[in-house]
Amino acid sequence: MSDNVSEAFELRQRYKNFRILVIGRANAGKTTILKRVCNAEEDENPFLYNEEMESLVRHIYFLERGHHNIEQAFAFKSNPEFIFHDSPGFEKGDESQLQEVQEFIEKCAKATEVKDQLHAIWFCVVTDSSRPLLDLEKKFFADKIYGNVPLIAVFTKFDDFINQVTNPRMSLKKKRELAKQHLETDFEQPLSDYKLPKKAMLCLEGMPLNLYTCCYLSALLDMHKNGDKCQKQVKELMEKTAESLDNLALKLLFVLVQKNNIELGINYAIKK
Repeated sequence: MSDNVSEAFELRQRYKNFRILVIGRANAGKTTILKRVCNAEEDENPFLYNEEMESLVRHIYFLERGHHNIEQAFAFKSNPEFIFHDSPGFEKGDESQLQEVQEFIEKCAKATEVKDQLHAIWFCVVTDSSRPLLDLEKKFFADKIYGNVPLIAVFTKFDDFINQVTNPRMSLKKKRELAKQHLETDFEQPLSDYKLPKKAMLCLEGMPLNLYTCCYLSALLDMHKNGDKCQKQVKELMEKTAESLDNLALKLLFVLVQKNNIELGINYAIKK
């Protein structure tokens, strides 16, 4: 164990950034999630990296507006140690989009330098009762992810989903119970059917969820609302991303880069 820890600390000294690919349909809440993760101000826009990945060069007006280049790295100045890549969801049904994402993941997996590798994927799935899972989303989850990059599926806009699948006259408690049942049937169970490695179970908000170390996390994020609940959910996302990392050095890199869950860093230091 001591050799592994030494390797982890050496990696942390050599590499300062943790790279995440964010995938999701338009209006999936990606912007808000990343801002919360980086502790960015509401009006803060991300900056692009230059081609040499040496510095942030200019700001962009963000992901949800249709300008997507999966190769272009960006970050927030509030936490530039997180490097993100953005891909639109597959709502257009364009197979070339899926192929582009798969090729990018494969290219990063073949990179010899840790700084050029992809360390995690956050797949934002909108909880929409009319379109539970799209065909290309199912294909993405069904296909083997090249290099076994940890993948966290984040179900978003759960508050809207509650209103879609419940009766307005129901009590709030009954609404949430019914919505969670629909979520499990329409989203969690179909994802759990895919044969992916390292199954585990996570119970979040009183509901059984399937957690894969491709790592399906139903975070039920309503990230448009501020407050303790929002911060708690961001902390959950940090915890589950850390849990999904098999490599001790990468786990340490992630734990130290993230700034939302101080307890995660403390607990990890105590354990190791």
